[in-house]
Amino acid sequence: MKPEDVEKLFEGMPRKRICFLPTPLHKLENMSRKYGVAIYMKRDDLTGPSPFGGNKTRKLEFIVGSALQDNIEYLISLGGYQSNSSMQIVSFCRICGLKPILYLADVINQGIPKEHKGNLLLNKIMGSEINYVLKDYEGPDINPLWNKMIELCHKRKVELESQGHKVRVLPSGVVDPEGLVAYVLAFKEIVEQADVLNVKFDYLYHTTGTGGSLPGMIAGKMLLESAMKIISIACNPYGPDEICNEAMVCDRVESVFKKLNLKVPGRDLIFKEINIDQNYFGEGYGIPTEEATLAIRELALEEGLFVDPVYTGKGLSGLLSHIRKGKIPQGSKVVFLHTGGSGALFSEEGLTGALAEE
Repeated sequence: MKPEDVEKLFEGMPRKRICFLPTPLHKLENMSRKYGVAIYMKRDDLTGPSPFGGNKTRKLEFIVGSALQDNIEYLISLGGYQSNSSMQIVSFCRICGLKPILYLADVINQGIPKEHKGNLLLNKIMGSEINYVLKDYEGPDINPLWNKMIELCHKRKVELESQGHKVRVLPSGVVDPEGLVAYVLAFKEIVEQADVLNVKFDYLYHTTGTGGSLPGMIAGKMLLESAMKIISIACNPYGPDEICNEAMVCDRVESVFKKLNLKVPGRDLIFKEINIDQNYFGEGYGIPTEEATLAIRELALEEGLFVDPVYTGKGLSGLLSHIRKGKIPQGSKVVFLHTGGSGALFSEEGLTGALAEE
């Protein structure tokens, strides 16, 4: 299938076009010279509409497009205090006249925030209703906390619907069936931009959290028969009882093909495309790692660019580690997908780690 054929698959699909597309793709000249690997960055932190864009905005074009078609009034969602998806949801709601309600979790045991910083501050400025959900147990496992928030979201939905309102609850990371297709188009963009630059990428690296971008990219890779190998660096542990796992990614790839009215590939073929490295998430979700802190500093010093401590910093640390260990051969060409999150750099010290230290 050609890129223009992929584009045609989306004709007639509900979509509210907000993103600034295509997002830039450019070479990191200093980092490339330093490592002997051609490193490019796909700037999905610049999806817009605010300076703090990200991968969720691509998905929200389809989710909100569907919500507007259904005359939805309220969007309710959940995440950590510094949730990138929650901030992007609120931004989209303000543009489209929807009312945002957030349930935000205390993932690093800080209690109710005394100050509003980072994404939390942006949500406040945009006037979102925010409900804080405290972590009332020990240990890094965030599943009980997430389950508590899901319950609260649906309880609020029932309450508003009883008053005659139309409401939609969006899952953490906006991993909604309506939005999973968005990264088919993002992968197509990368292929098209690579052709313009006359570059043939060997690898595509990105950070995966709730697993909402990877399925679309895998589907895009399979549709375009690309030889590019997708490597996912996990920013939270994946296991049978965690937020996302390889079987779930496979299910979501299948759902993307169904949404596009295409024949679903065999599961064995899909599983071959899933390459998740779980060695860089550290002690838990939202907890800084030394490797990510060093990677954030290195990118800033070499290129004047920023990634965040929760997601993209951990993904970049995995990419640089793979280069140093020889998992990426010298002379290779790599694109790193920057999925946003820079707002978290301005948040509480417990999240940013030692970034501010000399």
